[in-house]
Amino acid sequence: MLADTNLTGIAILILGGLLAVVSLGALMLRNRVRGRGPDIPTAMRPGPSDAALETPLLQKLQGWGVLLLAFLVVWFPMVWLLEPGKNLSQEREFQELALQRGALAVEPFTEENQLGVGCVRCHGPELRGGVIQAGAGFAYPPNLTDICEGNLNDQHPAIATVDDIYQVIEQGRGAMPSWSIRYQGALTDQQINDIVVHLIEVSSENVPFENNICLNPEAETRAIEIATAPDSQVILERP
Repeated sequence: MLADTNLTGIAILILGGLLAVVSLGALMLRNRVRGRGPDIPTAMRPGPSDAALETPLLQKLQGWGVLLLAFLVVWFPMVWLLEPGKNLSQEREFQELALQRGALAVEPFTEENQLGVGCVRCHGPELRGGVIQAGAGFAYPPNLTDICEGNLNDQHPAIATVDDIYQVIEQGRGAMPSWSIRYQGALTDQQINDIVVHLIEVSSENVPFENNICLNPEAETRAIEIATAPDSQVILERP
């Protein structure tokens, strides 16, 4: 009984295989016969239609257009979202480099200050000011570690804004000579900028924020009001 069942299964399997082969052959023959046309020479056969020629190219261009549009739809928002963070990172990096260069620039005979014109020569090793010989008399370089307090503590009466700090260094004032190469000095604008960035950093450690004219706009406004008051003795040498 079991043998008969096995033989029946094998027979059905063989018949199924033959049927599949015959069906496949008939399908291929049918397609071959259908594809045959009149026996026309190749050179005389009609060419493909415009639609047959243009449709694949059109579809390809449309596909690339959709792909490019999808890329732009993703790329523009991504750049818009990431750009502020990237700019902030670059700004912090530039600030760090400026601080490092400025710290070296105030010291004489460093890599950033090979001419030896460091601020410490007159303002003291810690930039806290002092007394120096100036011709036949003496000069009193101010304390630079609180320069961002400006005229709010009467120690820097001619300083009310960060621009005033730049101006004093660039053009000089009183016994201090001009240091900008634009005023026959020895320092470039980049070197002066690095020094000011360093001085702001050092000064901000000693000056409370409410009186910091370098960082606090309200403190800057108060300092300008003091400098421009009718009875003020402050002289701001502005160009």
